[in-house]
Amino acid sequence: MLYNPPETTSEQVEENRKHYNERVAVYRRLGHDRESAIRFVVDIAEPLTVPVLDVGTGKGFTTIEIARRGVPVTSVDPSPEEIRIAHLNAREAGVDSRIEFHITNGERLPFEDGHFNLVTMVNVLHHLESYRGILAEISRVLAPDGRFVLADFTAEGFDILDRVHELEGRVHDRPGRFSVDDVSHFLPEFGMECRERDTRFQECVMLARRV
Repeated sequence: MLYNPPETTSEQVEENRKHYNERVAVYRRLGHDRESAIRFVVDIAEPLTVPVLDVGTGKGFTTIEIARRGVPVTSVDPSPEEIRIAHLNAREAGVDSRIEFHITNGERLPFEDGHFNLVTMVNVLHHLESYRGILAEISRVLAPDGRFVLADFTAEGFDILDRVHELEGRVHDRPGRFSVDDVSHFLPEFGMECRERDTRFQECVMLARRV
């Protein structure tokens, strides 16, 4: 479902900005530069060949960084609340006009076969109980010779993430505890192969290509 943003007040925008800045500051204090990490991941994804899809956009960090580089991007997430926050963050960054938000599950992408030249999925893997369905869908919508960028936290990154959630009185659930390494072994089953790996800023990144 295409997201149709409601009217927002200046108070809502300001409250969202305050929460964003506070959370980024907490991560930085604990040793994780969230914004540099996202820039690092998107650097791996260069060149950003349109059309681009970001799967599991959450609060929009990757989507917004792609849009900041002048590239239109389609963003999907199953949570209306996460999409609402992502849209507010995009509006604050001045890039909301370059982003098309969809509320949908990554295992049922509403797009044609072979449509996207680049698909990104950042810090989503650890939320999944199984990654095979979403990987099959990404493979389906990825163009021949298209590229797939997968990233998730390192062990150190997860330690920081857990501490942030503890400070907020929450528990960060990781049902499958899959790693980027786990996925890389099964890429050939989905018509993809790993072309590049790198780890920085507590993020492990893999660049794969459709073959």
